[in-house]
Amino acid sequence: MELDGVILRWKKTTRALKIHEQEYGRHLTDVLERVTDAQLVHFQDPVEAAAFFCMLDLLKRTREKRIRDAAPEPMHTDSLPRQQCLGADGDVLDVAANLLNGCRRP
Repeated sequence: MELDGVILRWKKTTRALKIHEQEYGRHLTDVLERVTDAQLVHFQDPVEAAAFFCMLDLLKRTREKRIRDAAPEPMHTDSLPRQQCLGADGDVLDVAANLLNGCRRP
């Protein structure tokens, strides 16, 4: 089974969409063009296969975005408590370096 007929129809439909919606139609046809014959082996209906792979892509992109949004922000040294400005051993060189970078010894 091939998706060529569905891809062709979806490309024509994409051209009929409003300009700001066409990027989404192109994305869907790009998803379908990446599907291999091995991935299609369990489908008999090309429209069912197309819907499956487009929804799969949507779920993957949603999860990736959720993971990106949940990633912690990088911590800046100016937001550290003063105790963290001291070196690990509290040695003089670490304290001096931290003083030069704006941390004060408690």
